[in-house]
Amino acid sequence: MMLALFRAEEPLADALRLLRNAGIGPLETYTPAPPQDEHGVSPIPVIILLAGLAGALASLALQTYSYTIAYPFPIGGRPHFAWPSFVPTVFENAVLIAIVAGFVAFMLINRLPRLYDPIDEADVMREVSRDGWVIAIRSDDAGVLDHARSILHGLNPERIEEIGA
Repeated sequence: MMLALFRAEEPLADALRLLRNAGIGPLETYTPAPPQDEHGVSPIPVIILLAGLAGALASLALQTYSYTIAYPFPIGGRPHFAWPSFVPTVFENAVLIAIVAGFVAFMLINRLPRLYDPIDEADVMREVSRDGWVIAIRSDDAGVLDHARSILHGLNPERIEEIGA
């Protein structure tokens, strides 16, 4: 694994572009602020929406089945499919399922909880929270790391550090 420390965002963006064009990866960035050129779209909102709709549909289906097919008791002269009485439960179940799915998706996508990562012991990681812009190349292939090192030396990073995985 190789880490390169830059003091500004522009050299980091150049390094990302050159490394991606060379087919080197996987790449990770550790920065004090989100990089401006990175426009990744998170799948979490779509997961939350689909889970909420699935929760609402499942809740409505369960209540409809129980009131119309399983236990069709006439209560107060209402029809068996009295959907207005289902709305609060459908809403609450939709919200519950959406929140749980969003939490699980967030944890899985961000690979959490990750209690230990060798990258945390690198010297360059001490600079990230202040003013360092770090790019990490997670590869065990020596050829890939040599090629990445040659690309990075052309960009003059402040420091390049290799750590074992």
